[in-house]
Amino acid sequence: MDDGTESDRIGKLPDFPADVFASVASRCSPQDIATLACCSTQLRAFSHDEQRIWRVLCEERFGQQTPIDSWLTTEPSCPSSSGLRLYRHLYPVLASHAGYVGVWHKPAAAAGPKGALYSFRWAAAGIDVVQLVPSRRFLTHITHDKLCTVGPNHPRYQAEVVDGTKCVLRDYGSSCASGVLNSNAAAAACVAAGGASSSRSMSGAAASSSSQGSAGFCYELLRFMQSSVQKTRSSRRAHRRSGGSDSHQPILHHFSKVLSPTRQPGKLHPHQLAGLWKGLYGPHGCELLSVSYDFSGRKAMIMATKLTGDVNVPAGEVTWRAAAAAVPTPWPDQEQQLLALRQHLVALSAATAARMAERETADEAAGDVIAALMQQEEPPQQAMQLMQQEQAAGAGVAAAAGISELQQQQQDEASKVAAWAAAMQKRRVVGVYRGQGRVASQGFQNPSWVEGRLWVYEDGTCGFVYLLDGMVCHLIDLERLDSDL
Repeated sequence: MDDGTESDRIGKLPDFPADVFASVASRCSPQDIATLACCSTQLRAFSHDEQRIWRVLCEERFGQQTPIDSWLTTEPSCPSSSGLRLYRHLYPVLASHAGYVGVWHKPAAAAGPKGALYSFRWAAAGIDVVQLVPSRRFLTHITHDKLCTVGPNHPRYQAEVVDGTKCVLRDYGSSCASGVLNSNAAAAACVAAGGASSSRSMSGAAASSSSQGSAGFCYELLRFMQSSVQKTRSSRRAHRRSGGSDSHQPILHHFSKVLSPTRQPGKLHPHQLAGLWKGLYGPHGCELLSVSYDFSGRKAMIMATKLTGDVNVPAGEVTWRAAAAAVPTPWPDQEQQLLALRQHLVALSAATAARMAERETADEAAGDVIAALMQQEEPPQQAMQLMQQEQAAGAGVAAAAGISELQQQQQDEASKVAAWAAAMQKRRVVGVYRGQGRVASQGFQNPSWVEGRLWVYEDGTCGFVYLLDGMVCHLIDLERLDSDL
C-alpha cells in the first residue's frame, strides 16, 4: 500500500522538467502564461523560455503572415525606440499590429471627391500601407502604390486604431525638412561656411534628402547652428505658447475601416454580393465600391457606396441601391426587353473605354514630347529651327517611327479593351433586382435618384443599369476586388 497522497504521486507543476512545462505552456494563451509567471519565482523563470514557448507562440499565430525574426532588433545601436530583442516582448507588438491589417479608405473630406482606398497588409518587419490605384482609367486593373511601413523598426510612421474602425497615421519624418528653420541659424551657417552659400541655399540643403557633397555639409552645418544659435524673442514666445516642445507637429492621415465579409473558397456566403467591387463609370474611369446589405428599413436593401468617386458623385456617397428580393421568374416583358439590350450596352461601354484609351495614350505621347523639348539646352526657337533643319535633311524617319510607336501603343490598349468587352459579353443574367441609381451635377449638385436594375450574373458577379425616363442610360459591370487586396 502506497502511503503517499494523490498529489504526491502526480507531482507539482514546478517540479516538472522544463521541456514538459514548455510543452504545456505553448498550448496556453499568453494571458495564462502571464498568470503562471505571477505564482512563483520558478514558474516565472520557466515562463520566460524564449525558444520553446514564446517563439512557438509567435510562429503559430503570426508565422504565416510575416517573418517574425525580421521584427526583432539585431543591432544594439539600433535607433528604434522599441528595441525588441525578446519574443515575449514581440508577441504583444504583433498582436497590436494585427489590428491594422485590413482595407481602409480616406473619406472625401480628407482626399477630395475622388477619395482613396488603402490596404494595410503584413510585410517583413512591419505593416505595409499600400494605396489601390487603377493603372488606367479605361481598365479595371489595379496597381499598388506603397505609402509607408508601420512597425517598431520604422519610427517615422506611427499608427493608432480607435474603436477598431478609425485609424490615425502620424508622419514624423518631415520635421527636419519642414521648412520651419531658424533664420539666425541659417545666417550663422552661411558665415561659418565662408560665405560660399546663401541662407536660401542653406534652407534648400535642409529640404534635400541628399547628405553627400556640399549639400550634405551645408545640411549638417545648418542643423548644428540651429541647435546652437540663440533663438529670437518672438520665437521664444512661440515656443512657450506651444507648450515648450521643440518637436514639429506630425502630418496626420485619417482612415476609416472598410468592413468586408470574409469569404472562404468553395463556400457560398449568405449575403452573396457583400464585399468590395470595381467597375468602369464611363468617362470617369475605374472606381471602387463597397456593397453591403441594409436591414434597418421596412425591407432589406442592397447598398453600393463609393470608396473612390468623381466630381459628380464623390467618395462616401451611395451610388445605387436595390431591393434584396429578386424579381420572380418568369421575368415580365419589360425586364426581358432590358435584358435583350445588354450586349448593346456592353458595346457602348467598350466604345467609351476605347475612346478614353486613345485620348490618354495621345496625351502621354504629347507630354513626352513637351518634356523632351523642356530638357533641350537651346532656347525653344533654336530648338524648333534645329528640328526643321533635321527634317529638311531627311530626318523625318525618326518622326515616322515615333508615330508608328504611338499607333502600336494605341492598338495594344485597344486590344486590352476588346478583351475586357469579350469577357463581359459572356456573362449571363440569372437574377434581376429593382433599384435606383444616384445621379448628380458637377460638385454633387442637385443629386437625385433614377430607376435602375441590378443584374446578378451566373459567375457570381453583378452589374447595375441606370434608367432615365424609361430609357437605358448606362451599364456598369462590376468585378470583385478581392484578388487586388
